[in-house]
Amino acid sequence: MSTKTIAVLDFAELQDGQMKEVAFGEGKVLLSRLGDKIHATSAFCTHYGAPLVKGVLTSDARVVWYVLIDFLNYLRNYQAFGIHQSPWHGACFNVCTGDIEDAPAPSALHSFKSHVSDGKIYVTANPAHTLSNNKARQPKLLSSGTDSVGRGVIIVGGGAAAFHTVESLREHGYSSSIMILSKETYIPIDRTKLSKALVTDPAKVEWKTAGEFKIKYGTTIRLGVDVTSLDLHKKEVTLDGGEETLNYDKLVLATGGTPRRLPVEGAQFDNVYTFRGIADAQKVEAAAKEGKRLVVIGSSFISMELVVAVSKKKLASIDVIGMESHPFEGVLGKQVGAGLQKYHESQGVKFHMETKVEKIVPQEGNPNLAGGVVVNGVTLPADFVVMGVGVVPTTEYIKGSGITIEKDGGIKVDKYLRVQSGPDQENVYAVGDIAIYPQVTGEYSRIEHWNVAGNHGRAVGKTISGSPQEFVKVPVFWSAQGQQLRYCGVGHSYDDIFLSGDPGEMKFIAYYAKQGKIVAVASMQNDPVVSKASELLRLGLMPSLEEVRGGKSLLSVDWHLVHGASMQVPVSWKGKGKAADQDFGDLNPTITYRHLHSQNLGVRDPLRVIALCDSDAFYAACEMVRLGVDKDTPLVVLQWDALIAINYPARKFGITRLKRYNMKELQVKHPELKIVHVATYKEGEKQPGYWDDVDTKTHKVSLDYYRRESLKIAAKFKECLPRVEIEKASIDEAFFDFSKRVREVLLERYPYLAQVPLDAAHGADTPLPSPPPFSWSNIKHSIVIPIHPAPPEEVKKDGINSIRDEKEEASPTWHDVALSIGGELMEAARQQVYEQLGYSTSAGIARNKFLAKLTASYKKPNNQSILRNAAIPDYLRPLPFQKIRFLGGKLGTAIASEFEAATVEDLLYVEFSANCIVVKEKKSIINKSMLASKNLPRPITNASEGFHWIRVLAAELALRFNEVREISPNLWPKSIVLRARRGYSAGQSKQAAFAFTPEVTVDTVAAAGNALWKDLIGTDLATKVTSVSLAFTGIEGAGHGQRSIEGFLTAGQSAKRQRDENSDTDNDSWGVSLDGDRVDEKDEVFGDTPAEDRRSDLHAFSFECLRCGKRLSIPSSALSSLDVKEQLAALRLEHDDFHFAQDLAKESLGEPIISRSSTGGPKHVLKPLSRSSPNKKKGRKEEPRGIEKFFRRL
Repeated sequence: MSTKTIAVLDFAELQDGQMKEVAFGEGKVLLSRLGDKIHATSAFCTHYGAPLVKGVLTSDARVVWYVLIDFLNYLRNYQAFGIHQSPWHGACFNVCTGDIEDAPAPSALHSFKSHVSDGKIYVTANPAHTLSNNKARQPKLLSSGTDSVGRGVIIVGGGAAAFHTVESLREHGYSSSIMILSKETYIPIDRTKLSKALVTDPAKVEWKTAGEFKIKYGTTIRLGVDVTSLDLHKKEVTLDGGEETLNYDKLVLATGGTPRRLPVEGAQFDNVYTFRGIADAQKVEAAAKEGKRLVVIGSSFISMELVVAVSKKKLASIDVIGMESHPFEGVLGKQVGAGLQKYHESQGVKFHMETKVEKIVPQEGNPNLAGGVVVNGVTLPADFVVMGVGVVPTTEYIKGSGITIEKDGGIKVDKYLRVQSGPDQENVYAVGDIAIYPQVTGEYSRIEHWNVAGNHGRAVGKTISGSPQEFVKVPVFWSAQGQQLRYCGVGHSYDDIFLSGDPGEMKFIAYYAKQGKIVAVASMQNDPVVSKASELLRLGLMPSLEEVRGGKSLLSVDWHLVHGASMQVPVSWKGKGKAADQDFGDLNPTITYRHLHSQNLGVRDPLRVIALCDSDAFYAACEMVRLGVDKDTPLVVLQWDALIAINYPARKFGITRLKRYNMKELQVKHPELKIVHVATYKEGEKQPGYWDDVDTKTHKVSLDYYRRESLKIAAKFKECLPRVEIEKASIDEAFFDFSKRVREVLLERYPYLAQVPLDAAHGADTPLPSPPPFSWSNIKHSIVIPIHPAPPEEVKKDGINSIRDEKEEASPTWHDVALSIGGELMEAARQQVYEQLGYSTSAGIARNKFLAKLTASYKKPNNQSILRNAAIPDYLRPLPFQKIRFLGGKLGTAIASEFEAATVEDLLYVEFSANCIVVKEKKSIINKSMLASKNLPRPITNASEGFHWIRVLAAELALRFNEVREISPNLWPKSIVLRARRGYSAGQSKQAAFAFTPEVTVDTVAAAGNALWKDLIGTDLATKVTSVSLAFTGIEGAGHGQRSIEGFLTAGQSAKRQRDENSDTDNDSWGVSLDGDRVDEKDEVFGDTPAEDRRSDLHAFSFECLRCGKRLSIPSSALSSLDVKEQLAALRLEHDDFHFAQDLAKESLGEPIISRSSTGGPKHVLKPLSRSSPNKKKGRKEEPRGIEKFFRRL
């Protein structure tokens, strides 16, 4: 059905931060307003179909967007199971996209277009997608894994955690194999429906069908298998006592719990059941016939849900035996337990509390069946018995693996849910009922909640996919007890409780506190209090118990005041008026005791301290350290005849990277200057080295040394800053989040801030007192950027001290104090790096990454600059906006031209419309291949010269392949491919099977390459060869269970483009390899473009990175016919460093390296811009206007 556009509501009727459900034909749509933006999504939860408008819309300070907590407040008759149920849970969706944020939602929401016109909100949607029975869409999977090979992920267990792990892995782009090993005989199911609705058909509660798991998620599910042991050294899982072993790359332990059986006489009778899976539900359903008698041992949530489920079946009697004075007393307290007991008694349930089971006696005439349960000397008659006395973690198979099993049977994990014991703590995860994990309070707990297991799976899936995700969710559960009971938090150790309402009337709110702080909340018929409470707990914004006792409602906490700053959505600046400080509206946010004491810090935290540390002239510094030269020695680093690094002493000579030099003349002019060429591969050598006879004809560049030094620096920073989060930004840069450590130091230095004063007017929301005077001079090598900086000439004239004008200093704030502490920590760490490793660094310290990055370049080298909030406006206004990341290049040029803007201040005057142009980027395809290539500065004119270059390429290929095999020994390439290009013609290729040998050496690779060269080129060269490459393809494991190699290898050609072994030509060129060598203008800039068309190509020289799919280009305004190569080389080098940094960050987390730098690893490939034939006629199109002319609509 086609889409329709309908006016659904007056804009004025929807307030900022509000949701409304509106009619859309026969369906319904949920509107959410964020500032002046309206978002429209499906109106119903994808789990049980309840209306999302009953949830809460919150500002999520961690990710700066809003999320919708589907904690719901609507009772519905779940007719599919013939029983009245209240299916409430904690699903979470992103209202901007409809994507899943939290379990247990199995599917995403539809997201619809919306706009405002003439004061009305219009929604464009397919009417069918607005109906409650068509509310869900398939989550956006970045990978299906259907063509995956190698070891991949093995998940032990087939419950909620397993399903959500699989879904999260594919959502976040994990492309290797996934296997679930489950003892169950059915695929993962929605287990909550078993006790709440007594479902007996697995098909009615399965998350996905077996076919969907296989086809859509590329996941193999093996049912009815028993994992009996683990070998973490070999990365092996053993099945069924040794009958089979499987290898893995990442292992997720998600085996859940096993129901307990009391060690009493008669516990093994045939009609004494536990309750966990489908088989248990089938047994109870078969036994629960009209007139039968049931005895339930245990007053747990599962037991009492089962009592509700069978109470409609007209049983003769239901008796519940419990050790507490009231059911749920241990979790909910006596008053709440008594109220719920009162309800169940009204339904005919009899309770026998504060007692123990003595024994279970058999039926008369049948010694295998229970006939009664004896308590206090009295026999309670029973036709069947259910034991609901909890579960024990299923971890027997883990014994002997080296992983420590705690006293309760659980496994301790870190914030990323990785095991904290055993020989492999990087690649093994434990989730769900078996995981003892850190709570938002800092305590460790094992939570047996189905919702927690699902969210564990989602977090682990994201981490394994390459985006480490700390688990900071607040535990949530719900239970059907006549009315919906909802609970959030960890309240098992509470020491105080405040009760609002009457549990006996099934309408109340219970607040559980520990040392005055609320740690959990439970409610009935008071939605959405618990959903709001879960967010307040997660964000550290929960009011104190005293405040709640004083009458403060959780629903009164304004999400727009999260972290003390107004939650505003940027709006257009109007007119050409003077940009004022109000354009920077949160320079001095109110900082309260709650902010200071918060355990969950986010990007809107008013005490946030971020630093960007940059190694000064890094490549040059590496060579200075290697050579052991003095810090004042001028030095430049050469790559062939182009400079790629210049240290600061050499810059005093006026040497720059943008100018071409004659090195001999430069050496004569500056005899003290050291000129160092980067390391290169040389024929006959297995390792790159520094050679006197370096020549493009015989050598190939390697940047591996710089990579190793970068890792050393990162490791030293981690050692010096153990409580600071460090994130690599590039090969020579890293971000440091000091926020947590700064809070600790603040409370150490100012202990009077550790407790909220008893007379505080607003409790924890009371602003902190003004900070005492302090001096920035404690940070010896820091520069505090002035609030109103002097003109540049004055700065140069007066020196560094001139930037500290005490007359201009604003009153210090607590954020200033936080920045100063961060500066002290950064300075101490930088000093250690300099003294122990010899590298000087420069740092910028500010409130966020964006400002820290800009601040780091304020004064270099070997300095650090601090940007106070008060100094932000005057620091940003004169800044050329194209220096800001993502505002340079083509976009920056377009904005500058269209709006006549050059600085940030110019942009403040511009009124931007809501319309935008989307430029889609082509994504690369990653294959299992490894490429070494060379663009020859001098073409091969004699066939015998090819053997020299084959050996050079073979040395690189052998070295890199052996490095990969150190991690995955069973990897082997199916084929070896040689490709050569002659002049401007399309390349030719030849491939052959690569025979297995015990060891891959330069000789074996070169011999195979030489054979291909002879077949492909022969002895006669009619045309000169200008480019040669040698590649391994089809690399995969030699047997079952190999490690995936995507993390190590380059983006190559699609499998559909595998060359036939007998094919000598290929009209689809591989393009140009980026191997760090000099760019040959004829081949790399123009590619296969005819000579007569080359002039038209000068408008946009570019290359496409096949790793990330981005095309980077040099604007024509920055080009001349003489500097194309230098410009393109600099652009490639910068982009290569970006990927290099990502690899380093992953390596520091124990993740496989995706790629190495272009000169020492798999190659990016440059493709010439595609162009249509000049002879082909095209219809006339309307000329784009305004900024549109700088972009191509896709």
